[in-house]
Amino acid sequence: MTVLHVNEHLAHKGGVETYLFGLWPRLRERGVEPVVAYGDGDASLHAPSHHAPALGTAGLWAEARARTQMETVLHAVAPDVIHIHNVQNVGALQASLAHGPTVLTTHDYRWVCPANNFFHARPQAVCERTCGPGCFATTLTKHCVTPRPRYAPGVYRRARWGIEHAADFARVLAPSRGARTKYEESGFEEANLDVLPYFCAPAPAASPRPLPEPPTITYLGRIAANKGHEYFVEALGTLPDDVQGRMVGSVTEEAAARLRDLAARHNCADRLSLHGWASQAEILKVLEGTSVLVFPSLWPETLGLVGLEALSQGVPVVASEVGGVREWCHDGETGYGVPPADGAAIAERVAHLLGDEDRLRAFGARGIELVKERFRPTQHVDRLLRIYRQVQPTVQPASSHA
Repeated sequence: MTVLHVNEHLAHKGGVETYLFGLWPRLRERGVEPVVAYGDGDASLHAPSHHAPALGTAGLWAEARARTQMETVLHAVAPDVIHIHNVQNVGALQASLAHGPTVLTTHDYRWVCPANNFFHARPQAVCERTCGPGCFATTLTKHCVTPRPRYAPGVYRRARWGIEHAADFARVLAPSRGARTKYEESGFEEANLDVLPYFCAPAPAASPRPLPEPPTITYLGRIAANKGHEYFVEALGTLPDDVQGRMVGSVTEEAAARLRDLAARHNCADRLSLHGWASQAEILKVLEGTSVLVFPSLWPETLGLVGLEALSQGVPVVASEVGGVREWCHDGETGYGVPPADGAAIAERVAHLLGDEDRLRAFGARGIELVKERFRPTQHVDRLLRIYRQVQPTVQPASSHA
């Protein structure tokens, strides 16, 4: 079986790409040939791959280009199944649906929300509306559709197109029950939606690691408005002076300057270290020296892959109770849930954990168990292969004549 995976980026950029780079070799081990179509990135990271630059562009003219480029790729690859991941361009999906069975994974909410994430930037609050003309009025006061007005019609059209064509996909996969609910509320049919959680690539530890000294809280991820990183810094400033803080992710020079200023205002600049994107092996080293992972996201996360990675190594979490996070941050078992945008609540829960080593170890052990129970790669790949086989057209044998 050949499956064409379509994603805007072929690069180590974020959680979606981390998932894909972990998935493709596991599919190949099971007899599936994963071919990639991408808009930008590095072709040497996966073979075979096909560059379709228009995948990362938007607008009606760009849709025509993407449709043409995808038709060329589809003709060359002749896939049995097409699997769409993060793509902005409707033209690529139009070509895919016209070619054959197409599976869509909802890594975010771009096919039902013009902003991708049901997040209002100005009040830092989750949007509860469904996609409609009112989105344009809402964005004037709450800043959600796009910070670049000339792109607003395009992203709105993309979300409306997704809702109107939801039934055309052979299957739609949501990484969590929370994500599936948001898609159902927006008009996707329940019967065509499956929950398929991401898997945790690092092997679960045999037991929780020794507690690090000094006590350290860690933030892993993008430095973006909807990720709540400022509440991590605020919490660090409230915690005792022996607690260190570490932020690992998209820490550009500009972001680092802002974070240092923020840390200075919270009197913790000397306790905060900043690091750029890390490899899988480097992340495991970071987690080895982490007492508690803080996941302060503000939008309804479809799952939250870094939380699974932390739990797999026996690191408890303090996380915002948003979206799919509730499916791995079990309050009082693997960590503590807190309201979003509440640095004081984060600090209080972290301090509670750091003050009880037995609880730290117990939560860490339960996190390892949860990953083994629900988020192993074999579980994910088994279910995905069943879905691929279910959506494949049945090939009728040629009739014979005596």
